[in-house]
Amino acid sequence: MTARQTRRSFIGGVAAAGSVLPIAHAADNKRASLKVDDASEGKPISPFIYGSNELGTMDGGVLSATLDKAAGVTARRLGGNLMTSYNWTNNNDNSGKDWEHTSGDNLFRFLQIPKNRQLEPAAVISTMHQASLDQGAVSLVQVPLAGYLAADHNGPVTEAQAAPSSRYQPISWKRVSPDAASQAGSAVVPMPKLIELMKAKFGTADSKRGIFGYALDNEAGLWPETHPRIVRKPVTIKDLIERSIEAATAIKEIDPSALVFGPCSWGIPEMVNFQNAPDWPNYTQHGSFLGAYLAAFRKASDERGVRLLDVLDIHWYAFSKKGDLFRTEKPELASALLDAPRSLSEVGFREDSWISEALSGAKPDGITMPFFPSLQRIIEKWYPGTRLSVSEFNFGGAGQVASGLAIADALGRFGQSGVYFATHWGLLNDMIGQAYRLFRMPDVAQESFGDYALPTTGLPEPSMTAYAARTGREGRIQVIVINKATTEQALNLELLSGRPHRLIDTIGFDETHRTAGHVNGIGNHHDGQWDLALPARSARRYVFERAV
Repeated sequence: MTARQTRRSFIGGVAAAGSVLPIAHAADNKRASLKVDDASEGKPISPFIYGSNELGTMDGGVLSATLDKAAGVTARRLGGNLMTSYNWTNNNDNSGKDWEHTSGDNLFRFLQIPKNRQLEPAAVISTMHQASLDQGAVSLVQVPLAGYLAADHNGPVTEAQAAPSSRYQPISWKRVSPDAASQAGSAVVPMPKLIELMKAKFGTADSKRGIFGYALDNEAGLWPETHPRIVRKPVTIKDLIERSIEAATAIKEIDPSALVFGPCSWGIPEMVNFQNAPDWPNYTQHGSFLGAYLAAFRKASDERGVRLLDVLDIHWYAFSKKGDLFRTEKPELASALLDAPRSLSEVGFREDSWISEALSGAKPDGITMPFFPSLQRIIEKWYPGTRLSVSEFNFGGAGQVASGLAIADALGRFGQSGVYFATHWGLLNDMIGQAYRLFRMPDVAQESFGDYALPTTGLPEPSMTAYAARTGREGRIQVIVINKATTEQALNLELLSGRPHRLIDTIGFDETHRTAGHVNGIGNHHDGQWDLALPARSARRYVFERAV
């Protein structure tokens, strides 16, 4: 059973540079109108939103790092349920409820690390990070807070062997000096030693090879459900915050340039009141658990004279009353998948799921829909300057074009909404990989999607969505248009500045041509406008260059 299945029970090929797609033809009647404000200064798009999670061969097939490189990812995360119990001194972990509470060298094997490195401290982390460096991506590494790590790789842990027992080693975030404490088999696993080791091996986070950031564990509100051999009862908000601040303080003392991410909450029940935590009544004045978390970190940071939390990190999975959307490839759920990203940023949209019902009575200072504006308001109120991360998200299975279009829509919304960091959960294969390549594939000018988001107006939601960007302050204009409809759609695209441009390239994918590639043809051009055509269920990236 996967971690995502546990969650639900709890709540209820590389594009070839020369590949060419044929021109689509759509009727001129009912032509949609898209206007791009290319005179706007634009808002910066973080380079770290095109990320993935390191899964190795967990999902089968080739190594996830191979697919990541093909997709052009910019960020990679080593996290999830296995990392909650990963013991850096011996490279063992415990699967928790996902797979019979088995202690083994799961991550070690998934990353295909040679057996002779079994006792190499933090071999899993080093291997993951090296793979990131090899493709020019940054690494986010999850560190544990739950309290105990796998002591061995001897298989399933019985209820009678639950921690504390010989099957687990306790952790400590207190900085200690004895060298013996970092050796495999010691009674307590000193977590600061791991940060020191990574700094010594790769350099500081602000160097060319350093680890970019550390995430404070994973989905703590679910620990009694996912890791009952380690955490036997619900964790209080006070306890989690104290553990988090202690770990963040140690990280910042060792590598001040490393970014700290937290609390890595799985979903709305955790973000709102930490799964209705026993001590939630003590924090209601903050409007949400996330508000309380930010407020506590702000206070601790002010007291210590250093920012202890850099990035508010959450997970986001699509839900629908029509069926389970996680990794789905069911055609009957395609429309629900295509609608799902709208909850992230579209004002007035109400998704057909339990999430809408759960938030129906939310107060303005709490978590509301659309999701990203709500989180930005909470950040601004409780700890201004904190960035936003979505370190796990999923919008369907890789075999369905609708999933690729939904992922492309989500990536566009990440950039438009000021998200700083985002990593997809699941291999970047098939259509998911094509969605990434839509943004990351070099165009004829050898550029990927731009780095300043531009305003757009006019498209008829929900059948079409568009995202525009400029490369630098004076560079080329790139426009991604997603046709969610099951029919071709005609489009009139206008650059509002009136400056002369020419359309120099078009990249895209659709149901017939399932590999992102260059489209042959530029459409009709007149008076700074272009008449274009998008096939059914398709995505296109248009590249405009200033005419001489």
